[in-house]
Amino acid sequence: MALEISFTSLGLAVLDELQFPNRQPLTDILGGSGAYATLGARLFLPRPSSSRVGWMLHIGNDFPESIQTDLERWNTTLIVDREPDKPSTRGLLVYKDTTFGPKEFKYTTPTLSIEDAHLANTALLHSKAFHLLETPQNILPRVSSLLALRRRAGVPHRPLLIWEPSPPACKPEALQLCRDAAPVVDVLSPNHLELLALCGESPPATDADIDRAQIERLAWMFLQDGVGPDRTGTVVVRAGEAGCLVSSRRMSPTWLPPFYGPNSANVVDATGAGNAFLGAYAVGYLRTGRAIDAACYGSVGASFAVEQVGLPERNDDDDEGERWNGVSVQSRFREYTAKTRQ
Repeated sequence: MALEISFTSLGLAVLDELQFPNRQPLTDILGGSGAYATLGARLFLPRPSSSRVGWMLHIGNDFPESIQTDLERWNTTLIVDREPDKPSTRGLLVYKDTTFGPKEFKYTTPTLSIEDAHLANTALLHSKAFHLLETPQNILPRVSSLLALRRRAGVPHRPLLIWEPSPPACKPEALQLCRDAAPVVDVLSPNHLELLALCGESPPATDADIDRAQIERLAWMFLQDGVGPDRTGTVVVRAGEAGCLVSSRRMSPTWLPPFYGPNSANVVDATGAGNAFLGAYAVGYLRTGRAIDAACYGSVGASFAVEQVGLPERNDDDDEGERWNGVSVQSRFREYTAKTRQ
C-alpha cells in the first residue's frame, strides 16, 4: 500500500448529549472509544506523520458537517462511511452533579460499529497496531476475522493488538472468557474498576483508596495464564488519579503517575482519558518497543483528553510544532518523563 498506517482504532464515534442537574444539556459532543483513541495516537503523530493514523468514521445522516470538517483538519487517513438512512451513534451521559464526576451512560440509537468488511481494500487493514473495545464474548472471533482478512490481503506481519474490555461486559461470569481470550492480544487493558468487577471484587471508595497490591495480584492472574501469542504480552491497568500499572512476565509490576495529580484544577472531564491513553500507548510502543515508555506516552495522551468537555482543540504550529489546547505535546512529554525519573 502507498500509505503506511501505524494505528487504527476499531472503536465507535459517538455523538453525546451531556445532562447535568439544573443546567442546560450539552449536545453533539463527539466522543466514543474510537474518537478518543484516535486522538491519543494523533497527538504523537504530528503532520506530516499524521497520515499514519487511520480512522474509519462510521456515521449516520445526522452527523454534523462542522464536526466532520474539524476532524478532516487533523490530516489523518480518514475514511468516512456515512449511512444515508440511519442516525449516527448517539449516547446520553447523565452526570450526578456539576463536577463531571459520577455519571451514567446509555446509547440512545443503534450503534454504527466498524466491521472488518469496512477495512477490506483500505490502507487501514495494513495498520501496525489496532485498538479494540470488545466484549470477552466477541474478542476471539473479532481477532480471528481481522487476522484472516489481513492474510487474504497479503499483509505479512502480525499487528500489535490492544484490547480494552467493554465496560458493561466486565462481570464475574465473563472472567473465564476474558482469561481464555487474553492470549490472542498483545495488551490487555481494563481500568481498575473493570478489573475488579471482572474478578467479583468490590471497588474502592475513591481512587486514593486503591489497593495496589490487589490490582497487581489480579493482573498477575492474567499473566500467569498468558497474554499474547507467546505469553509475553502486557497487562496495563488504567487507574484514574492513581495512574497506571504496567505488568508482564518479563518485568516487575510498575506504577506510573498520571500527568495531573489528584484534585487538579486542570481536570475538567475524565471521559475518554483511558481511550486516549491507549492510542498514545500504541504509538509509544511502536516507537520504543518498551511497555513502560509506551505508558509514558499514554499518560501524556490522557492528559489532553481531561482538560475540557469533548476533544481538545488543535492550534497553529510554532517552533515547538503542533499545539493542542495551546500546549506542545512534546514539551509536555518531556515534562512528564523528567518527573517520572525523579
